[in-house]
Amino acid sequence: MNEGPAISAKHVTLAEANGHLAERMEAAKCGDEVFIEADNTTQVKLVAVTPARPPRVLGAYRGKLRMHDDVDAPLAADFWLSGHP
Repeated sequence: MNEGPAISAKHVTLAEANGHLAERMEAAKCGDEVFIEADNTTQVKLVAVTPARPPRVLGAYRGKLRMHDDVDAPLAADFWLSGHP
């Protein structure tokens, strides 16, 4: 089964993260897991923030879409018997 791209995990010390924060941020934005360790334990997981989707606007497509007059007409028998959706 294909599970998508593999996510790599990076464990860095606090000093390494502090010295190369831009690179660690870029890795997190690309989907890598970045763990920052202090006192020999993992303290923080650096993750990218997903941007919020803009709210939907009621009526935004009013007047821009049209339907054919036969939109509610029955479909032909060969459509149902073709075996394809």
